[in-house]
Amino acid sequence: MVKRSELIKIFASMVTDDMLVLTPIGATSNLWEQTGRGSTSLTSLSLGMCTPTALGLALALPHRKVIALDSDGNLILNLCGLGTVGNEKPRNLTIVVFDNGNYLSGGPGKGKPGMPTATAGNMDLEAVARGCGIIEATTVRSEADFKTAVEKALKGDGPSFIVAKVDQVDLRESKVFREDRGPGQDTRENKYSFVRHVERLENIRILKRGAS
Repeated sequence: MVKRSELIKIFASMVTDDMLVLTPIGATSNLWEQTGRGSTSLTSLSLGMCTPTALGLALALPHRKVIALDSDGNLILNLCGLGTVGNEKPRNLTIVVFDNGNYLSGGPGKGKPGMPTATAGNMDLEAVARGCGIIEATTVRSEADFKTAVEKALKGDGPSFIVAKVDQVDLRESKVFREDRGPGQDTRENKYSFVRHVERLENIRILKRGAS
């Protein structure tokens, strides 16, 4: 298996600022901020809300690519969102799930995994997605396969669902998660920055000037 931190670097090199990227609270958001793209993305979404929020954006802006960089622990907390994705079938939505089989935030740190998620056992997220009606679903276990799957998803019609099997513990992501969150914005600042980014992309007004 591969490291989430390396896959996020690859992903960052493949997306453009006119694509909308969303990340859940935890290591994925902190690693994503390290790429310098945090201010044009919506980061640190509450547990279970990354994919559902991305779905809402994809339906509201059907002409724009929307990508959820989710994780197994976050997604499992709100699987009903996948059923809605399968029913609505937004062609512009890509869901990437970094599956390390454990809750990093609940672990002891120091390079040790947290409590296992259901994918550490028999749960197959690709099969779950297909069962929800998401036809373009795949599981990857290498950097090359990850890049190929992302290229296909970004160029083609979705919804697309990519499960990236990653190492249980990535010392780089553990350090970022627990010690070095980097110069990223706080969650309130990030929300306003993201909304302003969408306003510029769409040439629309979402918030009144001076809103707090």
